[in-house]
Amino acid sequence: MFKGGVIIWYKYIYEFLFQTEPLFNNALLDWVFPAFIVWLLYDFAFGIVGGLYKSGVISGRDLGSIIHWGIRYGIMWLTVQTLVFIRDNWIYIILVSVGALIIVILIALLIRKE
Repeated sequence: MFKGGVIIWYKYIYEFLFQTEPLFNNALLDWVFPAFIVWLLYDFAFGIVGGLYKSGVISGRDLGSIIHWGIRYGIMWLTVQTLVFIRDNWIYIILVSVGALIIVILIALLIRKE
């Protein structure tokens, strides 16, 4: 609850809204980063919802708004979850990547040899 004498109040609000742990443990970055992702996804979600309207799959303003915001916040949530996973498991990810690279190089050398 205390970190360096400062109460981390935003952590509880962040976890409630985004259902994830803070990525950076910094109040400003933990709010700005997801907001930036949601802002970047505006055109993407707008295009998908526009396509759904044009094809006649949906009609009505409320359903389009729900889908639009669901896409934006859903992708933001997945992005933050992926970054939290990478942050927490980066050593294993590097080890697996290096191991896979070594195996690919060994297979390439064996193929070239024959």
